[in-house]
Amino acid sequence: MRSAICLFCFVILSFSFEAYSQELYSARGYWEESSKPNYLSIKQRLTRGDTLTTNETTYLKDYESYLANYFQRMPETEKLEYGKMKDQWDKELILAKPQSVVSTKPRESIAFAWRGRDRFVNVVYGIYYGSSLVALAGTKDAAVVAGIPLITGGLALIGPAINPKKYEGITRSTVRAGNTGKLLGLGYGASLGLALGGGADETYKWVLGLSTVGSIAMGEAAFQLQKQRNTSIGQIELMRHYGLLFPLVGASLMASAHADSPNLYGVALLGGGVTGLILGKNVSKKYDYSQGDVDALSTLSVISTGVGFTMVAGSLNNRDDPSALILIPAATSILGTVVGQRSVRGIHLTDRQGSTIGLSSAGAALIGFGVVTMAKSKSPTVIIGVPSALALIAHQILFKKFKIENLETKLQGNARKHSYKLSLHLTPENYLLNKKYPPNLNSPPSFSRAQNSLFNLKLTF
Repeated sequence: MRSAICLFCFVILSFSFEAYSQELYSARGYWEESSKPNYLSIKQRLTRGDTLTTNETTYLKDYESYLANYFQRMPETEKLEYGKMKDQWDKELILAKPQSVVSTKPRESIAFAWRGRDRFVNVVYGIYYGSSLVALAGTKDAAVVAGIPLITGGLALIGPAINPKKYEGITRSTVRAGNTGKLLGLGYGASLGLALGGGADETYKWVLGLSTVGSIAMGEAAFQLQKQRNTSIGQIELMRHYGLLFPLVGASLMASAHADSPNLYGVALLGGGVTGLILGKNVSKKYDYSQGDVDALSTLSVISTGVGFTMVAGSLNNRDDPSALILIPAATSILGTVVGQRSVRGIHLTDRQGSTIGLSSAGAALIGFGVVTMAKSKSPTVIIGVPSALALIAHQILFKKFKIENLETKLQGNARKHSYKLSLHLTPENYLLNKKYPPNLNSPPSFSRAQNSLFNLKLTF
């Protein structure tokens, strides 16, 4: 009898637990959790290729992990129910709140699409890879020399159609990371080829072959890592900047040391590249740089390099050792990068602002070259210094302008966030009402308790 009772209780508890689990992890509940406006908004921005902050990226990763765990705990019946009802629930929600609800399916207009610039970059790399293959093969057939690069360029264009699964869920930042890897891999591979080939007769084969291998390998690695980690576009751009800057610094060190071995220059370029990537990654973790921030500091670094060459040109007139002076532009370029990093913190320049600063600085430098050309100046100091000075002036004017705009916007946002309201309500009729109280209430304690206020002052935060 006791065993029967225990068995009966076990069956009842099992059904109760199953019912409770179905109620706790239900199809409707999962749909509601996956339709939260904040989550959908960030997800849609990621689909567009917008830059996410570190907090948004962390939130998105944690929330998607929570949704996956929720779905895994749902009973099979609820999973089937979700598959049948999802579209219907989406339609009902959109009809109920058309202005505030973000569609769970990205619109075609905001989904990722290949741009002309993306296609052009793919074709250029494809043609380069084909040209390297032709050079390594040593063929002299004109048809083969012209045909192979065209074929590899075409394969680069139709890659998304051949392997569509690889490109599922990609964003602008994914493509940018892949292109950055291709560019840096090409340079580092060429440096390794120079270090290994040295002054041999067929050093160019080492350079072409390893640059192609390095470009393909680093491009694919950066593409896949970005799909998994979703690094901010600012971090990608900063690593790109450091990855291009420090190989030139390494080459400058070799030139100042009077090195004449191609092998040493290859080692310096490759070592500088690896050092730059490590430094760029570490620096980018200390602050959430936007793409506009990196555009502004990169432009300042280039202008600072021009200022350094101006100083070198002035010193050459004094017949100083040119090999030792080559370190000046390297030092000013690093100084410009460091100053730019410090100056952009707290401003969060937009992509438009950063690109405007870069283009305007380049335009000012071009105007400077035009003025120098019209003046028929032959002084290297003037030829380099005037464009650099005008570019620096344009950079600082626009940077200060955007800095003030962004700080004012941030202050206004904080003021709205911490707004307060002060209200005053007058009641003069209470004076006549207070006069009607009996005289025995005129003692101070009784009077204060019985009186009606003549005005009410209310402060609401």
